[in-house]
Amino acid sequence: MNLQRYEHLSGEEARRILEARRLAILPIGAIEAHGPHLPVGTDNLLAQAIAERVAEQVEGVLLPLIPYGQVWSLQDFPGSLSISSETLTHLLVELGLSLQRQGAALLAVINGHIGNGAALQAAARRLHQLKGPVMYVFTYPGIGEAALRICSSRPLPGGYFHADEIETSLVLHIAPEQVRRDRMIREEPQLPPDFLYRPVPWTEITRTGILGDPTPATAEKGKALLEAIVRQIVSVLRFALQRLG
Repeated sequence: MNLQRYEHLSGEEARRILEARRLAILPIGAIEAHGPHLPVGTDNLLAQAIAERVAEQVEGVLLPLIPYGQVWSLQDFPGSLSISSETLTHLLVELGLSLQRQGAALLAVINGHIGNGAALQAAARRLHQLKGPVMYVFTYPGIGEAALRICSSRPLPGGYFHADEIETSLVLHIAPEQVRRDRMIREEPQLPPDFLYRPVPWTEITRTGILGDPTPATAEKGKALLEAIVRQIVSVLRFALQRLG
């Protein structure tokens, strides 16, 4: 299908195509440490790749990536850049209302960074209150089930995976040249029993930013994981578009 990138369109084209397709797709990631073997832009690479594949399949209009996110957990690691949840929420609400003026009825946010979750949920609820576009938030849906079939690793409690077999496999598939294979190391975190119930800076649980073992990662596993994620997002968005009529 014809992938429409919003920033490549003229103003008149952008409005006409968005009015026809009704769906804007927005990738968002973060800049944060991912151990010695992955780049700080890993979440951006993943969000962009997923969003492009989804946009092709559902004919949504692909918006430019938002490359910054809320990186509280890893803010003390070298390379991490963070914005507040409040800033992120305000940005998404204002973008959503602006897109609505151009004809968008649905805004699908493809989120590559788990730490953005609370801010994105707040934005979706605020847009609902303001009768803006319906905002969907997708943060690697189905990856836990897919990892059970594909990988030896599993996401940690709370769904966390970071610079491990799962995430490294995804990057090996999407951008293998970005992976420093000779720098892969294993670091199994010892999570405190209250990990899910209080704010935990990751300096308490990891020295490198790695949560697990990246060494079993392969591009083939990454391809299968990515396809499972995209398949689930596409299914939900097709349903949403059908409901619009």
